Amino acid sequence: MDITNYEERLEELNEILSLTSDEMEELDLLEKVEYMVNKHNDIDALQAWVDLGHDNFDNFDEAYQGQYGSDEDFAQELCEDCGDIPKDLPGYIHIDWERTAGDIMVDYEEENGYYFRIF
Repeated sequence: MDITNYEERLEELNEILSLTSDEMEELDLLEKVEYMVNKHNDIDALQAWVDLGHDNFDNFDEAYQGQYGSDEDFAQELCEDCGDIPKDLPGYIHIDWERTAGDIMVDYEEENGYYFRIF
């Protein structure tokens, strides 16, 4: 499924942004895709989600972690943001980010630089 064609209808769906979750469930797939593109303003992240085999967007908001240049970059930022790595870590201490990323990626998936938590 290619979602790039959905950008054309975004202006028509601005009012959808104020829908409740019950009202969101009533939307068809096209409208959900358009809603998500409008809400996140990043059609490439949504395309990555679809390319990973997800056929609905119910968990997208919770799963989406952002875009990173590598698994190592993602792991480092995740560890720093969680407080696992002290901000004042001495420069003589080195972290094997490749190995750390390998361990972390058990709980995440990546497509074209976009990272998502697996639930």
